[in-house]
Amino acid sequence: MLTEDYIMRMINQALAVLLTALGLKRAGQLSEAQQSFDQALETLLGLKANLANQLDDHLLLDMLTFLGKLDIDRVLVLADIYREKAELYTFQGQHENSQFAAQRSLRLYLEVALASEARPNVELIHKIELLRLMVDVPRMPVETRLAMLDYLDRLLASGDDFLASAGLSRPQLLADFSSLDAHDLH
Repeated sequence: MLTEDYIMRMINQALAVLLTALGLKRAGQLSEAQQSFDQALETLLGLKANLANQLDDHLLLDMLTFLGKLDIDRVLVLADIYREKAELYTFQGQHENSQFAAQRSLRLYLEVALASEARPNVELIHKIELLRLMVDVPRMPVETRLAMLDYLDRLLASGDDFLASAGLSRPQLLADFSSLDAHDLH
């Protein structure tokens, strides 16, 4: 059983490596940045990055769940890692890898947004909205599209003032909700 102290050390180590990777990315050292992102992922999950990438989202989320509760802190760091990898792959012209990383990041952020009874915070909403622009929605796994519908439904239940503070509009959210046609999910 993992103790809370051990998990916090793991998260802090992954964050330190992630910050190193971000510095390398900004410096244009892309292959070194990629290696550091993979190292951060490995630190956080305890398995090789290529194995983690082979897991489906459901299995990955199971690994990040303890006693029926999602480890939000680890999921957020992991989502950040995949988001940064998606940007790196985009910069390198690796569309397939970019799509995979963006979809994985989006799914993880969506799960965090849905794990709480409270509505998502504005920072999380912005991360999700940026990723929604990056991903090829028709190619998203069904589970991710369902999570997206739940997320949009939760946002639509919010007041207009909150939506405006998050830079969202009810008509656009309704259009996005409609575009994820339930018939396409079967």
